[in-house]
Amino acid sequence: MTGPAIAVMLVAIVIIWGGLAVSVTALVVRGRREDVEAREAALAAAHEHLKHPQDDR
Repeated sequence: MTGPAIAVMLVAIVIIWGGLAVSVTALVVRGRREDVEAREAALAAAHEHLKHPQDDR
């Protein structure tokens, strides 16, 4: 293989693996954020229920 072909191949590998790493990182961050939001919503609903338990009947 020639030098330019090797360089293009290495650049392509870096771009592809970099994109994969960024995508996976974004999904992990989004999942954690959604977990925190769901936990906060459940906690707020529980507190509201404790304040006004008769409203659920």
